[in-house]
Amino acid sequence: MNTENIEYTLLTLINEFKKDEEEKYNAVENTIKSIHKSFLYEEELKTNRLNEIFTKIKIIIKEVKEEMKKFPPQFCIFDVINLQRHENYNSNLLAKFLQINIKYGENTELSFVKDFLIYLNDKFKWDYYGFKSIEELEKINHSDIRIKREEYADGRRIDLFIEYNIENSENKFAIIIENKIYASDQPNQLNDYYDYTNNKKNYGKNIYIIYLTPNGREPSENSLSSDIRNKLKDKFQKLQHSDIALWLENILENKKYSFLHDSNILFKDNDNKYIKDYRLLKSAMIQTIHNANMISNNTKELDMTKAKIQKLLEDNIFQDIQTVEDAEEYKKIFNSVIDIINKKIEVISMVNKLNKYWQFTQEIETYLKNNKMNEYSILPYDKFERLFKNNDYVPHIKMCVSDDLYILMESNNCENYIGFGIVDKSDKMKSKIKNSNFDIKSIFNKIEEWNDSHWIYWAYIDTEKDSPEEIAEAMMKLYNLLKENL
Repeated sequence: MNTENIEYTLLTLINEFKKDEEEKYNAVENTIKSIHKSFLYEEELKTNRLNEIFTKIKIIIKEVKEEMKKFPPQFCIFDVINLQRHENYNSNLLAKFLQINIKYGENTELSFVKDFLIYLNDKFKWDYYGFKSIEELEKINHSDIRIKREEYADGRRIDLFIEYNIENSENKFAIIIENKIYASDQPNQLNDYYDYTNNKKNYGKNIYIIYLTPNGREPSENSLSSDIRNKLKDKFQKLQHSDIALWLENILENKKYSFLHDSNILFKDNDNKYIKDYRLLKSAMIQTIHNANMISNNTKELDMTKAKIQKLLEDNIFQDIQTVEDAEEYKKIFNSVIDIINKKIEVISMVNKLNKYWQFTQEIETYLKNNKMNEYSILPYDKFERLFKNNDYVPHIKMCVSDDLYILMESNNCENYIGFGIVDKSDKMKSKIKNSNFDIKSIFNKIEEWNDSHWIYWAYIDTEKDSPEEIAEAMMKLYNLLKENL
């Protein structure tokens, strides 16, 4: 084969190869276009399907709202005055009910706290170490049961503390109630309550803990360790706020409390007439029952709403679900919606927390100004908001004793805390302050020695329980103590 023939043959092969590659390319391009078109068609179908579903959901929501208008007005005082989910007031209310002791008749003593103990006994089979029957429990004197709101426990405060420990009695027990509505657990919170009740109050194995929340959620491992849980076993229990409603309902339905439903009882004492009137107590119980059920989303209105939703779903959506695949498709869509709504809830909760912390900080600043305290700096709101939303450490208020030594109020959204303490960035004063005779605890009893980073002392703030004025006063006293002595 001569050179020309070889060259021609090679050119022919190259052209055929190019032609083949072009056909391959065109085939691939056509396939991609086809897939893209199919994808767009599929997405259009999905979009239309979603629009159809959400249109039906809008109809359902509208009809449910119309149905609810037919129900009697459900008026909750706590909701109207924005106290429904305020933990402090909620705990105050529960404590007040537990303290009620009614002398009815010559030898009848009716004690709400004893009925609460019996309710817990029925629910959790608690025998309170020694009481062999409900009859024995009922014989306890109301005056021998101590009900304490905000029991001080080594720098912390227990929401509700119930104890029975009369002198020379073999039977003694303590019940710790931690009431959580909005607030999250603080580090070692329930552990510290247990240690205090065990070591300082000497209740040993007779310690019971109730974790009261809207929906019966578990406490975090950070608050109640598995070690303490194992020690408590069934003496740790969860309650929903709707359980408080059920306890009060049981009292209203109990025959021994039937007088609560009587008309005004008129009786005469010498020349004076009196009315034995339990209407206010009964009314408060009814409102509290409704409020507790609302907190737990356990109201009759919601039950009726669920029934209405069931009917509307059957009429509008269930007819489209004929196969398992159809059901899975709807489930997938609704789960996606729930995920999006949960993320929205997280954002709203974060904003609520941000606003609460900022309001708390502003109230501290107001107190500082009113008390002529000028040696501090406060973070501007724009920086405060940016750091908080980015889950960074937020330095709310800073009081500089020197360049490296200062009192700092700080929070972190991600780690879910707010608190204040003494910081020594150079670590030069740390040992001197810790070895001094400064009575730091007398300034603020929740403050503790700290060994994390440059912190020397630290105290967690509970914005539901600690007042801004109390925190501002403690920060000023710490500042003055260090300024005068170092």
